[in-house]
Amino acid sequence: MASPDSTIVLITGANQGLGFEVAKKLATDHPGYHVLMGYRDAAKGEEAIAKLKGQGLTVDGVIIDVTDDTSIQSAAKQVADQFGRLDVLINNAGVITEGRLPEGTSLRQTWQASFDINTTGQVVTTEAFIPLLEKAAVPRIVFVSSALGSCTGRLDPKDQFAAFQFPAYRSSKAALNMIACHYASLYGPKGWKVNASDPGFCATNFNGFRGWGTPESGALQTVHLATLDKDGPNGTFSNTDGPLGW
Repeated sequence: MASPDSTIVLITGANQGLGFEVAKKLATDHPGYHVLMGYRDAAKGEEAIAKLKGQGLTVDGVIIDVTDDTSIQSAAKQVADQFGRLDVLINNAGVITEGRLPEGTSLRQTWQASFDINTTGQVVTTEAFIPLLEKAAVPRIVFVSSALGSCTGRLDPKDQFAAFQFPAYRSSKAALNMIACHYASLYGPKGWKVNASDPGFCATNFNGFRGWGTPESGALQTVHLATLDKDGPNGTFSNTDGPLGW
C-alpha cells in the first residue's frame, strides 16, 4: 500500500527484461517509490509481480497495451482512482519488428508495427498521463530509447553499432528522441524533468539474449533519470557513460 508521501512511478513493458530490472532496482534502492509495473499479459505480469513481492518489494500491476487506446485510458483511470497523481512515467515498452513478424508481412506493415509501439504508443501513453503528472511536485518522464536511434552515431562509420542495420527500429527510436525533446521543451520551463535513456546492448529476450551487457546494468541510467530531483537535468539523451549525440 502506497503512503501519501510515496513517489508513484509507472513503467510500461515491465514484466520482463529491462523493464523488470528497472522496477526491481527502483523498488529495492528507493523504498519511498511505489512501483507500478505495466504489462499487456495479465498472467505474465502477475508472475513478475509475485517474484518481486516475494523479495519483500513494494510493487503493483497495471494492465496497459501502448498500441490500444482503450487500454491506455483504462490504465490512466486506474492510477487516477488509486493514487490521484503520477510522479514518474517510464516509457519502456518497445519492440524490434524486423525479422520477427510472420512470414508474408509487408515492408509497410513492418515499419508501421515498429512505429506503433516504439513511437506513437509512447506519445498516446504520455498524453494520457500528463494530467496526473501535472499533480506531481517534480514530474519526471523517461523515454527508454537506444543508441541505435542516434543520427549522429549512424553517420559515424566507427560507431560501435555501425554494422547493425534495423532501419525501422533505428528510425522509430530516432523519432522517440524527438518526442523526448518535444516534451522536454514544452514542460521543462515548468520544472519537469524529461529525458531519454539508452540502456545499452543488454542480453534480454528483446534481442534473443545476444547483448553483451547485463539487464541489471541496462537499468541503471533509466533509474537515475527517474529519480532526479528538482535540480536535475532536462532534455538529455544519455547512458551510463554520459551524453549521446542526438
